[in-house]
Amino acid sequence: MFDLPPPAPAIEFVLASRGYSKGLAQTDGAQFLVRGEVEFGALSVAAQWKNVNSSGADSEAQIQIGVGGEVGGFDLETAVGYKRLTGLPSSADEDTIEFTGSASRAFGPLTPRIALTFSFDDLGATRQSLYAEAGAALRVAAHTRLLFHVGRRERGGGDDYTAFGAGISQQIGAHVVAELRWHDSARSALGDAYESRAVASIRLRF
Repeated sequence: MFDLPPPAPAIEFVLASRGYSKGLAQTDGAQFLVRGEVEFGALSVAAQWKNVNSSGADSEAQIQIGVGGEVGGFDLETAVGYKRLTGLPSSADEDTIEFTGSASRAFGPLTPRIALTFSFDDLGATRQSLYAEAGAALRVAAHTRLLFHVGRRERGGGDDYTAFGAGISQQIGAHVVAELRWHDSARSALGDAYESRAVASIRLRF
């Protein structure tokens, strides 16, 4: 019989001045996200909900199963998730299966990271979608990090684009992280979701 390690539950709340996903804004105003997760050693099971305005929906829910661990000094994670939008017209594509993977490694105060997100048939009008992102976190004090990222998305049924940004993250006590990030894309002419802006957020995790 296969025995799992003891469960390690956690819950997370995030409030942001603007919601972002794959380098694009997905709300017209503030976004609230709640996520519950249970880890069994390297295995994790999670569920989350957040409000959105993209694709004409009003919220997005997701369940996800993931595996992570350290291999050769690299922190590796991979997961598969089911995502569903609510509030869409009945004819719209409201759900998708999404595959994610990431790798990171610390070199002193610098931690580079790469991540991939893929779907065979994404939400709304988007069909096959691949988003690749490279970034880094630079620790400049015990609880302060500078953040950098650049991402590229190729998709059917939607515009391809490159997104990029930078920011600062501050750990406040054991359970709170505050961030200020600047987001932009190389295709700002496509509309508000692609335009440059600063986003403030606060995350509580217990």
